[in-house]
Amino acid sequence: MTDARIGTVDLPDRLERERYFRELSYLELSLLFAGPVKPSVLAKWKEVAPPKSLGLVAPWVLTHRQPPKAAKLWAHDATVGDFRDSALGRAALVELRAAVDLLDASCVVFRSPSLFAASAANRDQLRRFFGELATVDAVGVERVWVPDGLWDTRTAIVFANELGVTCAFDPMVRDPSESPEVYYDLDLKNLYFRITGLGRSGAIRGERQEDLLSLLEHYEGVPATIAYDSPQRWNDARNFKKTLEAAD
Repeated sequence: MTDARIGTVDLPDRLERERYFRELSYLELSLLFAGPVKPSVLAKWKEVAPPKSLGLVAPWVLTHRQPPKAAKLWAHDATVGDFRDSALGRAALVELRAAVDLLDASCVVFRSPSLFAASAANRDQLRRFFGELATVDAVGVERVWVPDGLWDTRTAIVFANELGVTCAFDPMVRDPSESPEVYYDLDLKNLYFRITGLGRSGAIRGERQEDLLSLLEHYEGVPATIAYDSPQRWNDARNFKKTLEAAD
């Protein structure tokens, strides 16, 4: 189980990259989400990030219609986003693939926009996107899809399997009446847990971390990535690493 990659969603504030990778083995990095970056920036990340330690978030022109707030954005027009095929999206995908190869990334993370529901039209859009545009050959590494919160977790996982992509989900989010074993019967070839912290401001409780450990042990042998997006994500990730090491 120590082979599981553990890290955070983006670099915590005021934390040096060198220290980060001394302690954690994975980082979901939105470096290319807003816009293209200079080769020197990519070169710096290549110096400090070990091979297969980065998951690059796909440019917003592939997944979102509305641009983020940033000084430098990808070239865009009314045709981009929402997993649609566009000339500007294809251009960004080429640059993304170059960064994947340069940084020896482990995966590309495609974040759904808000309110991207599980409608028939959106399902068809995703089928075309992953089947014709962001294909295995075009991306070059594992493709991770982060569904909008409007998707039922089980529905999203089944659909992701149909698409041939990995579905990111938070196993700590479940109905209060459900036990931690609710996710023990899933058909998963890869695990990508994206832990949000359940809306709390403090650190994730030890018993919640133990539940996560039990889930990983249940799926032993399945490649696993755990990315904390919680308010105390740096501490939460390191605490879970200690929990995992103590269990071995």
